[in-house]
Amino acid sequence: MKLLSTQRSTVRAVPTIVQQRWRWAALAGVVVFLALAAFAIAVESTAKSSAPIPISVLVAASDIRAGTTITSSMLRVTSIGTQDSALLLTLAMPADRSTLVGHTASVSVPAGSLIPAGIVSTQASGNLWVAAIPVKRMPAGLTAGDHVALLAQSSDKSGQPVDFVFMQDVDVVHVASTQVDLWLPAKVVPQVEWYADHGGLVLLKMTAGVVQQDLPAAAGP
Repeated sequence: MKLLSTQRSTVRAVPTIVQQRWRWAALAGVVVFLALAAFAIAVESTAKSSAPIPISVLVAASDIRAGTTITSSMLRVTSIGTQDSALLLTLAMPADRSTLVGHTASVSVPAGSLIPAGIVSTQASGNLWVAAIPVKRMPAGLTAGDHVALLAQSSDKSGQPVDFVFMQDVDVVHVASTQVDLWLPAKVVPQVEWYADHGGLVLLKMTAGVVQQDLPAAAGP
């Protein structure tokens, strides 16, 4: 009688070195995933930090012509995005509105354009005085903000009266029936007052900033 031997099935044990390799591979995968996640977060953060922050500035709500008085309705607030701090120094800010309204524009700004910081005429500076000057004649419809030339009268060597343009591009502050308030350099106020009292002054309306050179004097008859 032949006896059959029973073969026991044995489970092969995984070598220890293979298990270690699997653990290291899994750990490396986790490290790579975390690194990629950190990189993605850093890129997103950098993109957000580099995006320009909206800054409020003043823009022309309507056309502003050089020589006209700036009113509140001519100004409105808008936002721009820029990281150039030097650019912001050249623009008028909402806080500047109160200092611009009522003053004369020295440059023209089309409607919808950003308003430059130097739009206000230098006639708002401390070097100029407001002088009330009586005049003989002035153009019809002369209003505050207009620019005028001052025609004065003097005498030539023979004693004959001579009319000549004493000043140009003078800003008008206020207009009355026979008197106007003008922005004048302090050093010429006494001379203008003298011309007003001796022969009188005639105002001629002109375009702001357009100064004529070498104008001849006109002798009387």
